[in-house]
Amino acid sequence: MTKTWKALAASAAVTLAVTACSGGGGTDPANGGGAGSTDGGAAGKKEVKEVVFNNGDWPKPQDKKLPQFEEWQKKFESENPGVKMKAENYTYDTNTFLPKAESGQLPNLFGTWFTEPKKIINAGYAADITAQMKNYGYDKALNPAMLELVKKDGKFYGIPTSGYYMGMWYNVNLFKQAGLLDEKGIPKYPRTYEELAQTAKTIKDKTGKAGFFFPTKNNQGGWQFMTIAWSYGAEFEKQVDGKWKAVFNSPEAVQALQYIKDLKWKYNVLPDNILVEVNDMFRLFGTDQVAMAFGSTDWMNTPTNDYKMSKDNLAMSAVPAGPKGRIALTGGSLYMFSNNSTPEQIEAGFKWLKIKGFSPEVNADALKGLEETLAADQKLNRVVGPHGMLAWINKERVDAENAIRQKYKTVNLELWDDYMKNEGVTIRPEEPVNAQELYKTLDAVVQAVLTDKNADPKALLDKAVADFQRDYLDKAK
Repeated sequence: MTKTWKALAASAAVTLAVTACSGGGGTDPANGGGAGSTDGGAAGKKEVKEVVFNNGDWPKPQDKKLPQFEEWQKKFESENPGVKMKAENYTYDTNTFLPKAESGQLPNLFGTWFTEPKKIINAGYAADITAQMKNYGYDKALNPAMLELVKKDGKFYGIPTSGYYMGMWYNVNLFKQAGLLDEKGIPKYPRTYEELAQTAKTIKDKTGKAGFFFPTKNNQGGWQFMTIAWSYGAEFEKQVDGKWKAVFNSPEAVQALQYIKDLKWKYNVLPDNILVEVNDMFRLFGTDQVAMAFGSTDWMNTPTNDYKMSKDNLAMSAVPAGPKGRIALTGGSLYMFSNNSTPEQIEAGFKWLKIKGFSPEVNADALKGLEETLAADQKLNRVVGPHGMLAWINKERVDAENAIRQKYKTVNLELWDDYMKNEGVTIRPEEPVNAQELYKTLDAVVQAVLTDKNADPKALLDKAVADFQRDYLDKAK
């Protein structure tokens, strides 16, 4: 465990000392205990305990996919007598994860991001799932580079499910209103960040709507700043003589931050409300209030699902180029199991994933969940067909998934080809040390230049570097 997490864990333990530990595992069947036997009375009859699988992989109540998940739950419980599923919509949050983990209140199965597993593993909050990974064949079928993120000392602690690389989203309606579609009805994509600013200004001038969206809070401003800054030649963390150094106050980083500032004060192409996050982007995009934003295929159905936007109103391209090239941040999602999960609860989690259709197997039963998902998406008039980075490397599984996508395709893939080809783009992983804390530090910097016309990008980055070095990198091992 890092020094920072040790201190936070101690604090959380004190705060939550009187909290009931009703989380993922343990031996108490009321709290999700594992299978076992107890004396059943004077006759010595043995009673099998019910296994309660606390499943954090569950949609929100208003999600249109909820009925499908409920059907899967029925199938799961019918195929696994003696196992009861307790469903919970769990969303990973760096601000709430630690207290939940310390108090044993994490669900057995939960999702997180590529930036987090090393920290979670080192702190002891993830269960060792090596036996199940090998037994079900995930260790051979998943992308080895992704698997490295969830390994320690040769053991597996997570299941990578998908990867992404950052691209650009386009609102086709607003591009049409601004006269920026080609003869095929495809948006005229900006190929440089300077062109992006000019395109955004044209859209603002012709439609009155924001040309570009950039988040500033919940770690998302710093996260999206990376793609721009790298394209300007900036670096963020460097290892010097075995120690990590913050270096994001270089002239290149300052130039990238000045670009963000200019989007507000020179071009005036951002939404009026500056304190926004990605959920605000979904709303603005889905209601034709913003024309462009960074995005990935992971999010492609949110505006359609939540705001009834037409699936044909979304196009994607690769990211524009900066002075030093076209560079896109890459990341992804994975599942982990809480450290108090029993072997029976972990087995239940793997069986749940197979029912959902996330399994290395290629038979009809293993693919049924994916086919059901895409068939339901087709009926709901959602986007089906485009994809980002695939987690699988076994050709049979990849070919089978692509065939199912083609079968249920709902959109013109010419609106997505530029993103899926991603030609001429270098993809870079998130920074290796305290990435989420880095994003939080940069959020404040981005907010400052967008709320204060006189803010000095160099002074802001100098202070941010000093603070991040002191608070995080000096404590990193």
